[in-house]
Order: sequence, then structure tokens, then C-alpha cells
Amino acid sequence: MKESFPSPESENKITREKVIDSYKKFVERSIKNPDDLDLEDPEVKEANELFDKWREQEDKSAEGNEESEHRINLSKTMLYVDAGFTDPVYLDEVLKDWLVQDAQNAEKQSDNPERIETRRQIAEAAKKIRDLLAEQAQ
Repeated sequence: MKESFPSPESENKITREKVIDSYKKFVERSIKNPDDLDLEDPEVKEANELFDKWREQEDKSAEGNEESEHRINLSKTMLYVDAGFTDPVYLDEVLKDWLVQDAQNAEKQSDNPERIETRRQIAEAAKKIRDLLAEQAQ
């Protein structure tokens, strides 16, 4: 029976969940805005390096595939939100600047099912942020 070994490439693959987990510990310490992270803190440096490596990995894997590039951009846009950072000023910036930019870059193409799905995901992300902002306003 042939043994199956993970390829070195798959062993080194950084998952989005791993990056999110590296930031959750800061949220648990009551940091609500990623801009408030202490860039001199070794744990923050480590999380940021992991994020940078993940971003490079994802950008490289999406290279040349326009739809994958749009979805990776959305994934990067939402990473800190998904990690739990909930500062209203930060969320507002993500909603009004970054998601608007993502939506503009992924122009409507009603004859392209992949683009329709990408835009649906962007709309879903915007709704998530609006819901978080509404919760905080109560």
C-alpha cells in the first residue's frame, strides 16, 4: 500500500483561519481596532508577518485569475473584522472605503455567474459590518 505524504507546499500553506487566530488574542485583550496594535510587541510582529506571508501566498495563487483576485481582496478586507475587531470607526472605514473599492473593482457583469457570486459575497460582508455597527449603536 502506497503511503501518502503531504507535499511540502501543502505543509507550508498558511490558512486564513490561522491568520485570524493570530489576531484574536489581541481582541480578547480588549483591543478593538487593529490600528491600536503595538507594532513593537513581538506577538503583533509575529501576527503581522503571518498576515503578510498569507497575503503573498494568496496573491500568488490568484495571479492571472481576475475573479480569484477579487475574492482574495475581499478576504483580505474582511480579515480583521472576522478576527473580531469591532471599533466603530474602523468598521465604518472598512464599509465605506474598502468594501466600496472592492465592489467598484468587481464591476457588475450580469452574464458572469462567478462575478455575481463575488458581488454577493461583497454585499454579505457589507451587511455583516452594518449589523455589527447597529449592535454597537444600541
